[in-house]
Amino acid sequence: MREKKDKGKKDARRKEIVNAAFELMLEKGYEDTGMQDILSKIGATKGCIYYYFKSKKDIAVAVIDEVIKPHYQSVWGNFYKSDDPLKALCLVIDGIYNSNAERLSKTGCPLGNLILEISAKDAILAEHTAGVIAIWRSFLETGLQKAKDAGILRANSGISSISSFIIASFEGCIMMSKSNQSKETLRDCFGSLKNYILSLENTEAVNLG
Repeated sequence: MREKKDKGKKDARRKEIVNAAFELMLEKGYEDTGMQDILSKIGATKGCIYYYFKSKKDIAVAVIDEVIKPHYQSVWGNFYKSDDPLKALCLVIDGIYNSNAERLSKTGCPLGNLILEISAKDAILAEHTAGVIAIWRSFLETGLQKAKDAGILRANSGISSISSFIIASFEGCIMMSKSNQSKETLRDCFGSLKNYILSLENTEAVNLG
């Protein structure tokens, strides 16, 4: 019983470190976040952090795998189950705007920020961010293929290229809103992305429906 309690405390402390690093990297970037910043944020000693992680890079890997990846799985991982994946995809984008517009327009996208900052500098971190993109793409391709099979998506639509365009547009929208520090920019850009997605509808099937 005591061992289980001790393990719970250790797991909670480790999670606290990872969450603190996530917030700091979102605010300051990976390069400008130091181990001392993390220590100060959680009120821990250096030995505490090094008990769990060997380096800042190891913490960043945990941030990607344990915070960012599960978030993408949660947000994007279910829309394809809808009878109309295209409309469901637009609802996902609406949900992201409604819950996160203020923060995204100030800090940008955690995944996008890391990709821009470290993709050309660190192969290990780049591999982990690429893994999140691959999962995100797989969700989009699954949903688009389902829409295509159901006759909702135009038959001549290229699933892979559309998925790439949606990812690039989504990240670009957030980058533009961060540049302007404006959630209105994000709203308008997301609106254009949703219009694009809906333009992919097979209008004959929609009209028949």
